[in-house]
Amino acid sequence: MPSIHLRMKRLLPLLGGVLLLLGALAWMSGLFRSKISPGVIEQEGISAQGRKLVTVEELPIAQTIDVSGSVEARRKTEVSGQVLAVIREVKVRAGDYVEPGQSLVVLDDREIQAQLRESEAAAAGVKADLELRRRDYERYRQMLEGKAVSKEEFDRVRGAYQGAEAQWKRITEQIARVRVTLSYTEIKAQAAGIVARRHVDPGDLAAPGKPLLTLYDPNERELHADVPESLMAHVQLGAVLPVTIDAVRRTWEGTVREIVPQAQVASRSILVKVTLPPEAAEKVLIGMFGRLAIPVGQAAPIVIPAAAVRHVGQEDLVDVVDREGFLEHRFVRTGRRYGEKIEILSGLKVGEKVALPEE
Repeated sequence: MPSIHLRMKRLLPLLGGVLLLLGALAWMSGLFRSKISPGVIEQEGISAQGRKLVTVEELPIAQTIDVSGSVEARRKTEVSGQVLAVIREVKVRAGDYVEPGQSLVVLDDREIQAQLRESEAAAAGVKADLELRRRDYERYRQMLEGKAVSKEEFDRVRGAYQGAEAQWKRITEQIARVRVTLSYTEIKAQAAGIVARRHVDPGDLAAPGKPLLTLYDPNERELHADVPESLMAHVQLGAVLPVTIDAVRRTWEGTVREIVPQAQVASRSILVKVTLPPEAAEKVLIGMFGRLAIPVGQAAPIVIPAAAVRHVGQEDLVDVVDREGFLEHRFVRTGRRYGEKIEILSGLKVGEKVALPEE
């Protein structure tokens, strides 16, 4: 008997722990709480009454493909020298506006000035000799009329006089040529423009054909775009195409002025020059990035007012009106903007109605 009581005494804590564990499990499983019967809970819908409704519709538009390009001046001038000389002074900087006839670059003219003085000194001697030969010619001509000299002597004096005249013409032409060369040492602007780039500084060597400055006409701009060969069937001379300059967030109607009749082998593209309207010259700079929209057909994207789309995190949400006149929140995927409207790529069908935000 004592052994049985001892065993029961040892088992009581173990049985108590098991019962406690079973009670905790029953509580966690909700055995001691009331349960809601399964079924559908009706939720009160949000009425569309009082909200402005719009219909999902198609927007017929011209389908385009954008081609990148850069803004260039229609008239660009590379200023270069015509003589080999050291540059003494550059009178303009990039961005300066120049007038016709304005001095741009001055070259060292000391050697040409020396040539001019040498030619003028030689001309003085030739002129003196010519005057002497002329007097001899006049005297011998009178003597020939009086039978005082022979015809052979007169011809010899006349030949010397004509040779002196030829020498005078040669020296005067030489002086004129040196003076023309001297005029090349001061390079002037031939037309009004803006200095786009300055290639040299004082002390550099100017040579025929070497660019010194780049000028461009500030009043005319155009977009130079490399159009793929596959799109050239949609581009014609005189066509009016949209040109967008992203830097100024503006789009202008440009006119195709020139299509260079030669394809670029590396890119398989053709250079197209599109003239921009005069007002674009006040806003865009040379070298800015631009996009030329080339029409390739017609499209009819599904659109709604952009104001109807709400942004929730990274998702786009619209309020769609169901058959009972209640609002249904629906996620959509948007595309391009068309003014005040936005393209809906998925989530809506034509004819459905969406609600605009409350004012």
